[in-house]
Amino acid sequence: MLSRMCIFKNRCFSKSVVNASLIFTAILAFTATDQFVTGQEADPSNRPRTQELLPETTVAFIQIDDFREMVGKLQETSFGQMTQDESLAPLIDGLWDEARLAYNDVEAEVGVTLEDLQELPSGEMTFAIIAPRRQNPEYMLIIELDTESGAGERILERGREVIATETGEPITSEESEDGLEYETFNAAGKNFKFFEKDGLMVGCSSAEELDAFVDRWMEREVEKVRPLTANRKFVTIMNRCLGNNEIEPEARFFIDPIGLARSATRGNFAAQAAINFLPIIGLDGLLGVGGSMLLSEDDFESVVHGHLLLSNPRKGVLEMLALKPTEYQPEPWLPADLDTYLTTSWDVDQLLNELSKMVDMYQGGEGLVDEWIDGNINERIQMDLKEDVLAHLTGRVTYAQWIAPPMALNSQVQMFAMELSDPEAFEKSFESIIQTFTGGNDDNNDNEEGRNDEDRGDWMATSDYKGFKTWTVSQASIDRRQSRRDARRQARNPEGEDLEDEDPAVLEMRAELRPRPAMALVGNYLLMSFSSRSMDFIEHAIDTMEGEVIPMADDEKFMSVQRKMTRLLRSDMPCAMTYQNPEHAFRMLFELAGSDQTQSFLSSQIEDNPVLSGIQSRFAENPLPDFDDMKGYFRPTGGFVVSDDTGYHFLAFSMKSEEDE
Repeated sequence: MLSRMCIFKNRCFSKSVVNASLIFTAILAFTATDQFVTGQEADPSNRPRTQELLPETTVAFIQIDDFREMVGKLQETSFGQMTQDESLAPLIDGLWDEARLAYNDVEAEVGVTLEDLQELPSGEMTFAIIAPRRQNPEYMLIIELDTESGAGERILERGREVIATETGEPITSEESEDGLEYETFNAAGKNFKFFEKDGLMVGCSSAEELDAFVDRWMEREVEKVRPLTANRKFVTIMNRCLGNNEIEPEARFFIDPIGLARSATRGNFAAQAAINFLPIIGLDGLLGVGGSMLLSEDDFESVVHGHLLLSNPRKGVLEMLALKPTEYQPEPWLPADLDTYLTTSWDVDQLLNELSKMVDMYQGGEGLVDEWIDGNINERIQMDLKEDVLAHLTGRVTYAQWIAPPMALNSQVQMFAMELSDPEAFEKSFESIIQTFTGGNDDNNDNEEGRNDEDRGDWMATSDYKGFKTWTVSQASIDRRQSRRDARRQARNPEGEDLEDEDPAVLEMRAELRPRPAMALVGNYLLMSFSSRSMDFIEHAIDTMEGEVIPMADDEKFMSVQRKMTRLLRSDMPCAMTYQNPEHAFRMLFELAGSDQTQSFLSSQIEDNPVLSGIQSRFAENPLPDFDDMKGYFRPTGGFVVSDDTGYHFLAFSMKSEEDE
């Protein structure tokens, strides 16, 4: 048991499986409809929008328009509907009871009931960072309170007690000319001030910014500083992130990264110098980033917008991005049972040219990148990197993720692929590079970890699968690396106290999780995987290429997402696209959550941990249902990136079921 616990502790992926399972079920419990308390919320119709009250010097802004309405819409999504499924209800109720029991242990210390915490967010929630000119950043928090239940006032009263205890100073209050009661306290070297009006609590670390906020609310003019709605960066991004019917999103965010950095690093000479260096590499053209989330829009369950606002023309790093709009058709080797798919295209020549310009400008020379490539790469691989390797890349790059059966801790396999303009020429160069690094050339004997010529001779293993050449790191090379690791571990611990490492079960599990990179040339693509089951994915891709597996291009779910994507794009051409089918990943989580390994891990952790003990008992009493009964709740999603004069715009969506449309 102890040895298995060590495996899970030492392997991030296995921990993530367990954590994801617990988080997943906890979310189910929280979002269940009968656990969220509703109440009377303030009417925001009698006040301006928050973005009309904040100053244009706001450099960070995140807002939930109406928390309760958003939760209500989330409960109408497929995920929310799953939480109400009768097969999951007993488990969700049990987990919620465990959450209540766990909170009961700390309620006296916190001083606030769980019910009050549930009732607190009734409407809008906004957090903003303001960067007054030539001053340090200030912070503002805006929360719409439930005026009917009194939960907000009870929590505020408890907050006052905590602040007075921590600071050792009482909170002072004063009434303004507008009849607002301002409360003030000092903390972390700042003077915080807040008030309540029309069910809205507004607090700020700057009295001046809070006064200006109130002045705009009272429709009084604020000199020299316009509202956030006059900030060109904010307006441009938010206009690009509206829904089809220009409806207000449920949530939105905006960041002016350079403005935020300049304000946050005032007085730090080194940081300010680094910021002043940004124009040299072109990053001063990064004007802003923002996005929004809309729920239940038209025939979509959710729509997420993101926008990267860039200056025009672009230069330096931003010019290196150089994503190319094109028609993205799925590669013929992509199987239909993929979990995740992402593809884009880069202008390789432009990327290298801009990199060379920046290096030359910074170093005050000319052709420095070419010189470095000649001296550090070309001599080692005994060929011209640009002419013999990079010239054969079209710039299209694809990432795919597949869940390899049977379900295990290492079932999640990732793959990267690069499209080739001349596969035969590339293969010749690639084989030459491998031969150079495994042929024992005396000029290239300086290797990491003391690798010698004998080690390198069998570093890569070449094989053939259905007529396609594949390369993989050899078992001998993997064993040698493990031996070196064991030797270093023994050197650090000469007493041999790590007895668990001698357990055969531990060694076997480590061998299963150990990465084993593999590559293959399939059609016009070089496929590369760095997972422990790399060859499984490559062989699955080849089977698809050979017509033995249904390709993603012919999958009904993908075609449905593609049709929606075409409608949203209209006449635009994407410079990147993505597709996800969460059914496969959640199937793995469902199966692993109930596996013996996961239960063994939980059992090893429950000693002196009543929370985990309670969770395990709830799972034992109400195990997860068969995934095939739940898979209809997991619907595919799609997304794309388009480029225009303002920058790059990202849109991702999940679809409603046909019954919901």
